[in-house]
Amino acid sequence: MLRWWRNQIQVFLAPEQVSLVGFVRSFFRDPHPEQRYAQSVACAQTGVTSQWKVPLQTLEQMLLPIAADFRHRAQLHITLSSHFVRYATIAPQPALANPDELMAYASFQMREIYAERVDDWELSVSTWDPCNGALCAAIDRNLQAELTALAQRYQIRQVQLVPYLAAALDCYAKQLAGEHIWFVLVESGRFCLVALIAGVWRSVRNQRVVANLQEELLSALIQTSITLGIQPSSQRVYLLAPDHPNLFADNHDARWQFVHLSDESSSVAPNFSWSNAISAIADRRNHA
Repeated sequence: MLRWWRNQIQVFLAPEQVSLVGFVRSFFRDPHPEQRYAQSVACAQTGVTSQWKVPLQTLEQMLLPIAADFRHRAQLHITLSSHFVRYATIAPQPALANPDELMAYASFQMREIYAERVDDWELSVSTWDPCNGALCAAIDRNLQAELTALAQRYQIRQVQLVPYLAAALDCYAKQLAGEHIWFVLVESGRFCLVALIAGVWRSVRNQRVVANLQEELLSALIQTSITLGIQPSSQRVYLLAPDHPNLFADNHDARWQFVHLSDESSSVAPNFSWSNAISAIADRRNHA
């Protein structure tokens, strides 16, 4: 049976840039739908308290020129830069009996790291595995509310709000294999480092780059391996760094082997199901 889907608006929201792509609806799920709009606009931060305010204003300005009949009831997919997200790994806990207990447990662990700031955040937890734990993400509750209000003003249906890290993990899950999985996502001024050991979520770092990306990332890898009690002997590190294709090209540390993942995101960061990402990554331990 032919399936109808609505016009799609995909957005990547970052402090320094907002990218938008619009695809025309089709009678079937065409893997290569017609692209109607494509735009990327730089954002000039003005010292406002919240980094997301200027990008949000920029996004609204980008939506204005889009034809009303295209926007009306279109589906809005938003990928959030790691600058707007905070993460934590949730340790395995077989005793959790229901989703409410899981969220309470996740909130407790986030609070241990971020203290009272958690009170202003919305939390999301990946597919829960009591033996492998999970990944928890948090965004500013006001940002979520503003995005929802924006979609309502333009009669757009917001169907997805996903962290860039989750989207990237989903996109490349099938390429990540091994007992020890090290995954690094690099974007402007920041990197995220994820470590899974035997399928268990052990560590996630969301770190601002101060001066030298390569030195700071290598230091983070070493620190994380020490914390986890891992001797980094020829550890493979998967890098998604679209703007840094030569990162670690001159690496002389034999303890780390860096594998660059090809950029499949085109002009907007990929939008995928977070739940699928997490479960797929965890399942890789069965195919190592």
